[in-house]
Amino acid sequence: MDLKVIFQDNRENVIDSRLLDQMISVNKIKMFMRSGGWAMVGVDHMRGLGGLYDGPDRRGLYGMTSGKVYKIVA
Repeated sequence: MDLKVIFQDNRENVIDSRLLDQMISVNKIKMFMRSGGWAMVGVDHMRGLGGLYDGPDRRGLYGMTSGKVYKIVA
């Protein structure tokens, strides 16, 4: 997916969004466009690299446990 960015030299361009993290890490990107507007690197909150999550599992199979056979009936 294409992503609008502003480089450190103030040039505006479009990059593949998969390159964003790498380009930020080597200090090539000054700002990038989010759905809510421009995000400034080093000022606005950036997406993380993951880590331990202590909240509820919203993607899991609620109440299902391993070792049991479940049958979904329509």
